[in-house]
Amino acid sequence: MANKSLDVLGAPGWGEVDARGLVRPGSGEWTLDWWVGASDRWHRASQEAAVRQNDVGAGAVVETRMKVPDGDAVQRVWAVAAGGGPAVAVVEVGNEAATAFAVALVVRAPGAVLTVDQTGVAVGGQPKLSWDRPPAGAVVGPDEVEALLEVEGGATTGLDGKGRDVAAAVWPLPHTARIAVSASLGRGAVPAPSDLPDAEAVVRGWQAHLDRGARIEVPDEGLARRIDRNRRRWLGRTGRMETLDAAELCELSVRLDHHGYHDDAELVLDEIAARWTTEAPTERLKAFTVHHDLTGDQEAAVRFVEAVAEAVEAAARIRAAVPVEPVERLLIAAGQDRAAQDLRGLNLPSTEPSSEGLRAELVADHGDILDLAPGFRAGWRGGPLAVYDLPTRFGLMSYAIRWHGPRPALLWELDSRSGQTPVTVRAPALDEIWSSQEPTGETLLAAPQ
Repeated sequence: MANKSLDVLGAPGWGEVDARGLVRPGSGEWTLDWWVGASDRWHRASQEAAVRQNDVGAGAVVETRMKVPDGDAVQRVWAVAAGGGPAVAVVEVGNEAATAFAVALVVRAPGAVLTVDQTGVAVGGQPKLSWDRPPAGAVVGPDEVEALLEVEGGATTGLDGKGRDVAAAVWPLPHTARIAVSASLGRGAVPAPSDLPDAEAVVRGWQAHLDRGARIEVPDEGLARRIDRNRRRWLGRTGRMETLDAAELCELSVRLDHHGYHDDAELVLDEIAARWTTEAPTERLKAFTVHHDLTGDQEAAVRFVEAVAEAVEAAARIRAAVPVEPVERLLIAAGQDRAAQDLRGLNLPSTEPSSEGLRAELVADHGDILDLAPGFRAGWRGGPLAVYDLPTRFGLMSYAIRWHGPRPALLWELDSRSGQTPVTVRAPALDEIWSSQEPTGETLLAAPQ
């Protein structure tokens, strides 16, 4: 199972949670594991079989459950922006068992020196963990940790630290009680967990961010959850663009634009434009032209025109395919008519920046035609499908499909851009014959074959 990302908007730093709740910052300099001392023995989440994990709030909170006698130990992890400082992870462990147990948080930082006091843990002298309630016991060093946790057969525990690069802190946890610590995912002060937003606030905050984009309602609950998870992941990656190469940045920008997160996509395009590179010229041109086509933003076209020219030059050197017509539209919008003419003279192979992923199933814009639900799935038949404010080259499209027996009823509204010529709206996957040039309307389509 892939690690879950811990991302925030507006703060440096990020981290990951693995399938068993091990927390690691993006730098990889330390890890935070969790153990539970129940009535029978110590249970290590990294080794127990009875561990399962799920996402809360589109993955804004990662919840990991471990079976112990009489119930579950539940770990929840989320990330927040800490008042102008680095991103911070909050790690909370709760007792949902019928009896009390102990919680041990074990920090490893290979090659570093750990120190523990009443307020938290420092790695190499830099504060990394903070807590509100001092632990009942805390030690540094593999031998000391084994002694504190009273692990049977100490040589087989796997606490292979050297000197002072392993530490543990232990708290007793009665039934229904919780303990939380905060961990820095970057560099800087680490606020105590009580000074940071709780899990519910983080879920609400991410939902507000997700709601900035196009709204998509599908009759498949699993797909609906994946849509939200993917969107949160894309938005989160804007906070760690330095870890992405040029092609990854281009893909991220396109995904964001396809789902209506144009301001976030512009941040990514700024990063692409700021990098001098000859790599991925086709992908770079696709990213810039998709943004222009889906927003019609002339100011952005002017700002990015130099980066577009650099990408065209790089493409010409290796005869790479170029989305010729979209590039021409961007150059003309930026007042570079001569450059648009020169592009034609290069006779480069032409490609179209076609839609990908879910958007390709929901809408396709080409020429003066706008196809609705071109990738309509058989499993959606009979269920409600609705799209609100999905960006297209012609403007924002909203439509809904409802069913009257075997026949789909289509309602649509195109919020056309100023000066937009008539657009032919179709739904060929549902009715091969029907089309309309009205920007708004409703119709009962033929029953799909």
